[in-house]
Amino acid sequence: MRISVVIAALDERRNVEPLTRRLASVLKGLTGDQWEIVYVVEGTDGTRDVLDALAEEISGLRVLYQPVPQGLGAAFRRGFAAAAPDADVLVTMDADLNHQPEELPRLLEAFRRRGCDILVGSRFAPGGTVDRMPAWKTALSRSLNPLMKLAFRMNIRDLTSGYRIYDGPALRTLSFSANNFAFLPELLFEAAARGLLIEEEPIRFMYRVHGRSKMGLWKTSRSYLGLFLRRVMGSWSR
Repeated sequence: MRISVVIAALDERRNVEPLTRRLASVLKGLTGDQWEIVYVVEGTDGTRDVLDALAEEISGLRVLYQPVPQGLGAAFRRGFAAAAPDADVLVTMDADLNHQPEELPRLLEAFRRRGCDILVGSRFAPGGTVDRMPAWKTALSRSLNPLMKLAFRMNIRDLTSGYRIYDGPALRTLSFSANNFAFLPELLFEAAARGLLIEEEPIRFMYRVHGRSKMGLWKTSRSYLGLFLRRVMGSWSR
């Protein structure tokens, strides 16, 4: 099986080296699988320099770069397009060590066993945990996820998690318009509308130690509200 891991990084200089080393160690332990790590880097804090140096010693590591941020959704759109076209599986995760690379083998096993098209690493599925996350982010996630779950009739508890495994051919049939955080639930809405099977598996989410979160309260709330309104008005127009 060929695995492409796509990670978007905006000013994450202090996090990408430990993340990449841990992730590469995990991937090397997957016997019989081929893999690559594709970083989509934005910003000017030196994240690109750290990754370029790592690429000299870690084969399979590729770095796409542009200095001006275009948004999380736009970054992942670039990353998906750049991933190996014959990848059987695409994995996404955060660049700030929120997501633990050591959980990937368990998630891959669950993905294969369940035969799903998308597996969401879920903070809110039974067994999932959240460590050290600020109260406002916890409140935002725990209020928005049930609202979107109800509004769009989806039986997924964590629509905004970025730790996911996608079936490669299935992902290549999907598209999304949001250039910001709202692409995360949007992609699941599109997948559900196409009849793709989406499952959840619990993860341990650990809030960042280094750097600053890019997920501001008002900016993120506006992006999710915009998606919600577009979906509701689209339903009415149909």
